[in-house]
Amino acid sequence: MAKLEHCFNERSKSNPLLYRNCSSSELEKVTELVLKDVCHSTPFRESDIKLVSGHTFPDIMTTDMYGVEVKSTNKDKWTSTGSSIVESTRSELVERIYMLFGSLGSKPPAFRCRPYQECLSNIAVTHSPRYLIDMTLSQQENIFSKMHTDYDSFRLLTEDDKITKVRQYYIRKAKKEHKSEMPWWMGGTTSVNLSFYNDLGQAAKEDLATRTFILFPSVFARNASEGYKDVSLWLCNRYSLLCYNMRDTFSAGGKMTMLNGEKLPKPYPQVVKRLLEQHIKIKELLNNPDVDILYDIKEYWDFPYQTSNLYPTWLKLISRTFSLNPELKDIDIIGLLTTNACPY
Repeated sequence: MAKLEHCFNERSKSNPLLYRNCSSSELEKVTELVLKDVCHSTPFRESDIKLVSGHTFPDIMTTDMYGVEVKSTNKDKWTSTGSSIVESTRSELVERIYMLFGSLGSKPPAFRCRPYQECLSNIAVTHSPRYLIDMTLSQQENIFSKMHTDYDSFRLLTEDDKITKVRQYYIRKAKKEHKSEMPWWMGGTTSVNLSFYNDLGQAAKEDLATRTFILFPSVFARNASEGYKDVSLWLCNRYSLLCYNMRDTFSAGGKMTMLNGEKLPKPYPQVVKRLLEQHIKIKELLNNPDVDILYDIKEYWDFPYQTSNLYPTWLKLISRTFSLNPELKDIDIIGLLTTNACPY
């Protein structure tokens, strides 16, 4: 690969127009020829090198064990969109892949070669999740280092497991950076049409409220506005539902003034009433979780938990969230929940 890079750059310096207008398919064919030119001082033979572009990933195979993926840009830069993260057409035999990247807009056109995984900086979406290429990355900056894995481990995952791992990375990254973001572009199944949460029937709204209180205790946080942003994103991402007044859904209607048939000395926020109204359903769902709530908990609960102990874990989560909110910290929420207190 070092010989390939050197040969391309020397030929480009000698004739700056040689590769200037190469299309992607033309550059793949040229790369095959240059590999055959430089292979004679290596253990490889010309007959080992075969262009398989369009049929198998990567574009060029050598002895079935090694491969070369060819990418380029007609601009003066070292970044571009790469191949699908799924790699459904990858040869089962190939062990190591290298990237040949042509910056054809440079003067003269310039070329770099690196191990494939070392130049994949991030993941973006076109019609499917794809790697982003950056030939200037350091070893610690590639997407696999960011996800705390390595390319060879990641590529052997099933397609569903790849998608799950990537989704979890971006969700946790957004939380760490205190951003209201979610990877809408992959994973799960949802409607092909967007619709409005407010147009749902009451039963569907109640079910989503139950799941919201499980997944997003941040709606009880001091700065609940950020929590409601996450709920809105989740509804759109998971159910193709838009809600233009998410906070009102949980807090509209004035204060909670009654508890177990008696007037409260000091009213509670309306969202506490909604929580108590949903509590029995929350407990039932956590004690008998369905596939959807387990999937969502895996993504949004960023702390250790056991699936056999979801309800007690949730109680601790709610208690901690209430204790950090000056408006709610004096409410004995655990006592209210464990006694199934009535908010009327």
